[in-house]
Amino acid sequence: MKRIAYTLIASMLVLLATASSVFACAVLMYQPQTPKSLQK
Repeated sequence: MKRIAYTLIASMLVLLATASSVFACAVLMYQPQTPKSLQK
């Protein structure tokens, strides 16, 4: 029973990481070029 729970948690973490990385990529791609003054 524990193994199923661990597998579920692991798959959820993988899904979450994939979704967040895709979202971050989309945000980065969507943003226009930042002006030189704002860049660190």
